[in-house]
Amino acid sequence: MASINMKQPCIKCSKGAGITTCNGCQQVYCINHFNQHRQELANQMENISQKRDLFRQTLDHKIIEHPLFCQINTWEQESINKIRIAAETVRVELRELLDRTKNELEKSISKMTEELRSSREFDDYTEIDIKKWTQQLRTLRKMLESSSTISISENESQKLIIPLISIHNQQQQQYRSSNLSQETFQNHILTVINSTSSNERFDEIIGKAITSEERLAITCNTTFFSYPVIYGSNRYSSGTHYIHYRIDKIGNSRIFFGITSSSSKKITEDDVNVKSVNGWWDLVRVVVNGEAQKSGDHKFISTGDDVTLTLDCDNRQIQLEHHRTKRLVQLFINVDNCPFPWKTVIKLGSKGDSIRILQ
Repeated sequence: MASINMKQPCIKCSKGAGITTCNGCQQVYCINHFNQHRQELANQMENISQKRDLFRQTLDHKIIEHPLFCQINTWEQESINKIRIAAETVRVELRELLDRTKNELEKSISKMTEELRSSREFDDYTEIDIKKWTQQLRTLRKMLESSSTISISENESQKLIIPLISIHNQQQQQYRSSNLSQETFQNHILTVINSTSSNERFDEIIGKAITSEERLAITCNTTFFSYPVIYGSNRYSSGTHYIHYRIDKIGNSRIFFGITSSSSKKITEDDVNVKSVNGWWDLVRVVVNGEAQKSGDHKFISTGDDVTLTLDCDNRQIQLEHHRTKRLVQLFINVDNCPFPWKTVIKLGSKGDSIRILQ
């Protein structure tokens, strides 16, 4: 009796005969959907390559712009100022000591000069007088030479006026002491690096919204269909800058994240149709030179999500990363339409929307 060879159906269309199995996902595909599957994998590989390139570009900026360098520079300047003050104090004390010696010697020299003048004028001097004046000069010379015995000492018993600083890597010590793997430690370092943010604040508001927490948080309180536009406080012309936002609340509408030129006209509450505006409504509807491009209806950003807006001025591009889904979108900026300096711009999409800047 002949056996019947039953073929598994394609995982995508469920009707075409599956002719091949993917060694990765172990799913069966027909020829058409297998080719589509391979294209999806190729797209994912390209996305990973782009993320790798972006990380390579931003790594040097992260290290160069580390806030501890600013702290070290401040310590250096303050220490130099303390040294200058201490040195000037000792200079003043030395001048006072030398001036006192000089004044005493000048008084003695003036007295001797008067005696010599008078004795010569009246021819009234003998060997005794000459011997006396000779001895006085020896004494004065010794007094002058005694000033060279002045010295400077360092009082090591007193507390240093300039505390020394050093670098301590607490995370590295912690991981080494707990015998965690080098890979785990490196992943932790990447997390620390990626958590760095700027000193951005919410600044000018077009429309109705209220700020709180020293302008780090903002909430839409409009009751109409036009919603507020909020500019950032900083201006960006060079380097790479990271602004980390947390979505405390979002309605059914999308939130716009992007930039505009600080020299451009203001965005209205009704639209972001300004030539210098670039960014995204959520992550899917891109705005280029003020014009929104067509997109799907998928909405990624939800309440509680974190996103990071990256301004790479040197390479003239911006990125928006959605941390929960690991999605990263980027946009190259035409500086003719959006000249430096740039500033961030946010537009809330519904009443009660609330976001904050994480420092």
